[in-house]
Amino acid sequence: YLWCAMFAALLGCAVAAPTMAAKQLTLRLAGVNDFDYLSDLLTQVLEADGYRVEIVEVSGIPTTRLERMLENGKLSAMMLGETPSRSERFLPVSVAMTDNLMNRRVLFIPKGQQRPYNDVETLDDFRDLGLSAGMGASWLDYQIWQANDLPVIVMHGDWRRLYDMVAIGNRGIDYLPRGAQEIAEEWQQHPNLDVEQSLVLVYNKDHILYVSPEEVELYQALNRLLPNASHSGLIRTLTEKHYQAVFEPPINLNERRVIPITSP
Repeated sequence: YLWCAMFAALLGCAVAAPTMAAKQLTLRLAGVNDFDYLSDLLTQVLEADGYRVEIVEVSGIPTTRLERMLENGKLSAMMLGETPSRSERFLPVSVAMTDNLMNRRVLFIPKGQQRPYNDVETLDDFRDLGLSAGMGASWLDYQIWQANDLPVIVMHGDWRRLYDMVAIGNRGIDYLPRGAQEIAEEWQQHPNLDVEQSLVLVYNKDHILYVSPEEVELYQALNRLLPNASHSGLIRTLTEKHYQAVFEPPINLNERRVIPITSP
C-alpha cells in the first residue's frame, strides 16, 4: 500500500506539473515612463488570477520600433493611443489605462517663452497663437491636432530628438505636448526646457493596452481582468500611487485652465 501511495503521488505530480507550468507568464514590457506602473498593475491582476508573473524590461528603443516588436512578439504588451491601424495589428484591451492622465496634455516650451500662453482661455485663443507642436509620427496626438486645425511638425524615427529641437527654438517647433504623468517624470531631466505654467489640453481618449498578437493567452486573461481592475478602482489607486507628482509643482494639474480639444 505504501508503494502504491507513493507511485500515485508521483503520478499526480507528473500530471499536475504541466498545468502549473501553463500558469507561468513572462511579460516583456517597454522600459518607458509607464514601466513601473504597468508592471505593478499587470502583476497584481494576473497574480490575483492565479498566474506567476515575471517581468522583463526592454529599454532604450523608440516607439516606432517598439511597435514592430509588439507585432512580432518580442514585446508582450504596451500602452498606446488607440488608432484603427494599431487595433488591426495588435490585440486591443479597451480600458482607460491611466485614469485619464495621458489625455491631459501639458506642454514643454523653450525657456522664457511663457508669456504668449498667459491669456489663452479657449481653443480658439490657443489656435490663434499660431504655434507648432512637435510630435512623433505614430502619436495619436498627431491625428487629434490635425482634426483641430492645430499646426504640427512630425518627427519620423526617434521622436526623443524633439526635446532638444524645442529647446533650440529655431527649428519651427514651439512646444512638445506630453501626458500629465509623463511630464511630471520628465521635467527634471530637461533643464533646458520650461513647463508651460497655466494650460492643460484635454481630449477624451486615454491610452489603452495593446497586447501582441503572439500572446493570445495573455490577451484573453487581460481582456477579462482589466475591466474589473477599472470598475474596482484598482487602476485609479495605482495611478495615484505612481503618479502623485502630477498634482505637485510644476505640473499642478488641478490648478490649470482646461482647454478641451476634439478627438476624431
